[in-house]
Amino acid sequence: MIRDQHIPILTNEIEKLINNKKNLFILDCTFGGGGHSIKFLERGHDLTAIDQDDNSKNIAKILKKKFSKISFYKSNFKDLDILRLKTKRFDFILLDLGFSSNQLDDNDVGLSFKINSNLNMNYLGGDLNAYKIINYYNKEELQRVFYSYGEINQSEKLAKYIINERSKKKINTNYELIEILRNSGVNFRSKKIHFATQAFQALRIESNNELENLIIFLEKVHNFLKINGYLAIISFHSLEDRIVKNYFRDNKVTKNKKFQNNKDWGFENLTKKPLVASKFEIIKNKRSRSAKLRVGRFIN
Repeated sequence: MIRDQHIPILTNEIEKLINNKKNLFILDCTFGGGGHSIKFLERGHDLTAIDQDDNSKNIAKILKKKFSKISFYKSNFKDLDILRLKTKRFDFILLDLGFSSNQLDDNDVGLSFKINSNLNMNYLGGDLNAYKIINYYNKEELQRVFYSYGEINQSEKLAKYIINERSKKKINTNYELIEILRNSGVNFRSKKIHFATQAFQALRIESNNELENLIIFLEKVHNFLKINGYLAIISFHSLEDRIVKNYFRDNKVTKNKKFQNNKDWGFENLTKKPLVASKFEIIKNKRSRSAKLRVGRFIN
């Protein structure tokens, strides 16, 4: 039995895209806890799954005992082109940019401000992490991170305050950082979310090159789609969604079948406005409230 707290998001919307289609070749680029993938396998589709998390690898091994049509590759989705995938082109590619509950609650990584972890936030195993950013970035670097990735308008004020506080003692834990954010005098964006959300998002994005990885993925993903194949991407904040929205816009197929990008391929944009979670799903899973799904059909 797979014990994973992760509840997959927008599953009904995903299932509608492949409803009544049989024997599809599907690529799940962010396998996570296997929530979406299990549904694909139960419908008899051939699944290729990618994830860099060891827990995901273990879940895939368990699924392999029940479903024969699953292949798992331990990697980051941005490295799609260097993997020796058994299947070369797919009918459906899913990229879910969210985190499972297990990942959010991992004390070693410390992505959640609800847990007093050591400052880290790097889930890729690289050298850069939140501790180094907070304690060693200069004012201009901190300001860039908080403004560009956290959309914090008073980023300069926050950077100055952090530098002043770290001069007294190193900032070591999530809770120490939260107290600094609380006392910084910065007006964070919204009362609907926790005041630390924007800063934690910024540090996580910087620590893992998240936006760069998404852009790298988008530059190559069309090479792995069959003609009329679907690319579905679930994002969770405006920075990600903007990149995905612009990607489908810049590579759209016009009404007279011309390619916007002056290449020999493009996408029919199937979601002029992103699909979002229903009120019922949000009640059941609060983390779904910020999810946005955009879908394109590959034309070649």
